[in-house]
Amino acid sequence: MKIKALFHGILSEWVGVPKAEIELADGGTFSDLLAEIRRIYGSSMPEQLWNKEQKAFNKAVWAMRGKEKLFDPATEIKNGEEVNFFLTLAGG
Repeated sequence: MKIKALFHGILSEWVGVPKAEIELADGGTFSDLLAEIRRIYGSSMPEQLWNKEQKAFNKAVWAMRGKEKLFDPATEIKNGEEVNFFLTLAGG
């Protein structure tokens, strides 16, 4: 199945693309999506964005599916869904 991942703000610069289509197996989870993003784009991202123990973005990165914030790794992702990633910290 295909998931659309959209990277907003500076995340798009760090990842190298503003959006991507990520291929997951049927029944894929939020954890699977994060693992695939890390596999494809991890070398482009600063280490501070990624929590190696939890195998997820750190808490400064929010993932949103519509108005729902995704945080539970076991959350099932459905074919064709769009997941937006935002960095919640900004300097001024």
